[in-house]
Amino acid sequence: MGKRCFHLLSMSILLFANQGYAQYINSNLIVNKDLQDCVHSVLEENIRQIDAINGQVIIMDCKSGEIKAMVNLVNDKSGIKPKTSQLSQPTGLMRPISLLAVLEQGKVNLNDSVDTKEGMIDISGYLLEDYNWRNGGNGKTTIRQGFLSSSNIATYLTAKQAFDKDYGKFYKTITNMGYSLPQDSIEATLPIPNDDIALAKFATGKNQQVPPLQILTFYNAITNNGKMVKPTFHKSDTIVIKEQIASKENISTIQQLLIQKELTSKAFSNKVRIAREQGVAVVKGDGDNTIYCIQFCGYYPTENPQYSIIVSLNKRLTC
Repeated sequence: MGKRCFHLLSMSILLFANQGYAQYINSNLIVNKDLQDCVHSVLEENIRQIDAINGQVIIMDCKSGEIKAMVNLVNDKSGIKPKTSQLSQPTGLMRPISLLAVLEQGKVNLNDSVDTKEGMIDISGYLLEDYNWRNGGNGKTTIRQGFLSSSNIATYLTAKQAFDKDYGKFYKTITNMGYSLPQDSIEATLPIPNDDIALAKFATGKNQQVPPLQILTFYNAITNNGKMVKPTFHKSDTIVIKEQIASKENISTIQQLLIQKELTSKAFSNKVRIAREQGVAVVKGDGDNTIYCIQFCGYYPTENPQYSIIVSLNKRLTC
């Protein structure tokens, strides 16, 4: 599921990067119209190619939190058209956030082993799957490799290893880092886990309701070596939400892992390196009407980050 979608997302990211928009953005404008138009065009084409239900792209200045472009489109019977409200829904981009919370406990090492079996494990009747379970999964692997292979099972087992049954501590660690902080009228819904099933769903983003802007805000803090800034449409209005979301050492570890993911994916460029994460989450499970959220979040250039970006598409069943 999603390989073609991810390829389209990757190509979209590279279009922004390779056409030199990082240098072209005019910081004197609230939202750069040329960039906004380009993002609108690329997103519309992606939605059309995979017949997505809706999609959103946000590009943010890393240091100031200034939103350089924000496009939200919906695809209905009347065609593809703009939509003003943000969707709060499950996310496939939770793995780096959960791993950061784990590293903050100092109880696990990236070279520790976890057994993801054949890509599917039974947690008290709840089946947690990896994307490659039909091909036999990843088996026994290190925490590092489990992350690089986007294993949900490795994410859950790593969180379980660090927090055991102290579900509330895991939740508190995540929220204390600033994940899902309310931003004006936009709020996220994060159920506090109270058993292993809820822990698995929370650690992988499956039972959350989070707007893309809040996810981007957290990734942007990783980009900023731990400093979280509030998204704004005016560069002069920069507000620091948290000075340090986690230790600089652990932030650096996550940064390097996101860069390694860029090297092992199709999201590469001959002009700029893009640190990134991608993921899929079920928005609505309903047989043939199942809706997936396909997401990509990252920042570039990796050596001296200037911009962070999130792309989110909703699509029925398979693509």
